[in-house]
Formats: sequence, C-alpha cells, structure tokens
Amino acid sequence: MSDTIIVVESITPQVSVTFSADQGPQGGQGATGATGPAGATGPQGPTGATGAIGATGDTGATGDTGATGATGDTGATGNTGPTGPTGSTGATGPTGPAGATGATGATGATGSTGPTGDTGATGPTGATGATGSTGATGPTGPTGATGDTGPQGPTGATGSTGATGDTGATGPTGPTGDIGPTGATGDTGAVGPTGPTGATGDTGPTGPTGADSTVPGPTGPTGATGDTGPTGPTGATGDTGPTGSTGATGNNLVGFNIQTGTTYTLVIGDKDNLVTANNASAITVTVPPSVFSANDQVHVAQYGAGQVTFAQGAGVTINSTGATTTAPKLRTNKSAATVICTASNTFLIVGDIS
Repeated sequence: MSDTIIVVESITPQVSVTFSADQGPQGGQGATGATGPAGATGPQGPTGATGAIGATGDTGATGDTGATGATGDTGATGNTGPTGPTGSTGATGPTGPAGATGATGATGATGSTGPTGDTGATGPTGATGATGSTGATGPTGPTGATGDTGPQGPTGATGSTGATGDTGATGPTGPTGDIGPTGATGDTGAVGPTGPTGATGDTGPTGPTGADSTVPGPTGPTGATGDTGPTGPTGATGDTGPTGSTGATGNNLVGFNIQTGTTYTLVIGDKDNLVTANNASAITVTVPPSVFSANDQVHVAQYGAGQVTFAQGAGVTINSTGATTTAPKLRTNKSAATVICTASNTFLIVGDIS
C-alpha cells in the first residue's frame, strides 16, 4: 500500500491540514465536525424597483401644510440567496489497525454566504394627506408702477356740429362807387308804313223809304285793321359807367395768445388774435375799459376743463345771449366766442356761449 497525502484548505480562516498515513481499512463514519464559522456576508443585492407613484391629488388652495401622509408599507423582503456550496468533506481517515476507529476528519469550512436577494419592490405611496385649510389672505402688495401709455386710439367720430352762433354784427358798408354816365339814347326806329285800308263792304240795298223817322239808321261795319309795320332797329347801348371802389377787406386772424392761468385781462395786443384759456379750474377773462375801439374784436376759446366766464371791467358794458347777459360763459371745452367792441367801453360777445 502506498502512502497518501491529503491536503485540506478551508476558505476562512486559512488552514492547511496534511495527513500522511498508510491506507488502512475504511473506518466508520466519523462524527460530524463542528459547523465552521459563518462566511462573510455577500454583497448587497440591487435595490428593488420603486413602486408606482400614486396619482397626484388636485392641488388645494395654498394654505397651511397638510399633515404628512402615512408612510407606505415596507416592501416584502427579498428571497434569501441560495446557500453556498458545502465545503468538501475531509478525507476519511485511514482505518486503524485492528479495527481502531480512525480519527474523525476535520469538518470542511462552511461555504461563503450567497449574495443577498434583490430588495422587494417598494410599497405604493401612502394616500396624500387631507389638504390643509386655506390660510388667511396676505396683505395686498403695493400697486405696481403705471405701465407705459398705450398707443393713441383711433380718432373718435366727429361730434355733431354745434348750433350756429349768432350772426356777428354787420360791418359798415363800403362807400358806393360813383354812378357812371348814362349812355346816349339810341335813335328811334322809323315808323313802319300804314297798312292798306281794307275793302269796303257792299252797301246793303236801300230799303223802301219809310216814313220819316227820328231814329238814325245803323252804322255800317268798320273795315279790317291793316298789318303793323316792322319795328325799327334798336339804338346802340351806351357805355358802362366806371366800377365803384371796393369796400375795405375784413381782418384775418393775426395769431394766438396761450393762457394757462385762472384769470386773464384782455390787452390791445389781443386784437384780431385767438386767446386760448387752458386750466383744470374755472377761468375768468376780464374785458377792460379804455383799451379797445369800435370795430376791434378778440376771439377767445376754452381749451381745458375749466369753464371760461367773461367779466366786465370798471365802466364796461357787455351784451350777450348768455344766461347772465353781462357775464356769459363759454359752453364747454373747445367752445369759442368773439368779443366785439361796438362803441367805447361797450362790447357784444357772440359764439358758443351759455
């Protein structure tokens, strides 16, 4: 019988056992060796797939944070990995002489623990907690800066034409031109020839001579009138008299005087000008004494929300169709009127007044 050498190596810890014996008869099964130390824990298995997220509830009004929903159930534990293979059984010890039981071989090292099974799927997300009550409304934030003015809208439809103002006083009539000389009288046309006398009618038969009568007999019929002679030619037309001189031309508007205060007194420089009064508050325009002469005129227009009222200066008389004759008002924004001096310190105001 040859010698046999058996080497047994365990995984953990590192142990080498060498047997050297003659091959004896096989002994009885030795007692099971003590369990080797537990193998190292295998690497952690991959995380199980995340469970599907529950449908999102409708978003409640922002209020106090609702209570945290209950934590979902923990997913089931993954299956335990398979047990590592059992270490090799130690070689049977040689049969002792005369049936002596051979020493029990050392128990093989326990195989390493198999890898941890996959983590079970994550349980479904717990139901969303009830929405908290709506919080009190916060204070209103400051008003934002005014945005840029939008583009100008289209021009509104033209308003209806205001009532026609009273007709201004008629200017003086220009001097009448000199009357031209009367043309020479044309020659009288020649008298046409007298038409021929109509034929005399037949004389009726002479009646028997009657007794002498005191009643005259009837007159015979008158002969027909002859045709009228032709009209003589018309005499030549006399020369046209010279044209009279043209009357004086009325004055044109000279310029503008822009006023933005709440009071203004007219000055001689306003003659034949348009004075525009523009203010948000009421405006008084005074007509002063001893400034304007007869036939002078000034135009005044209201260019804002402030209504214009005309006032008499000391010694001045204003005439108008306004509700107050001596203190008429321009009717509204863009109304205008003309102040006309009709005599010294006497004025007529006509236009869109009230």
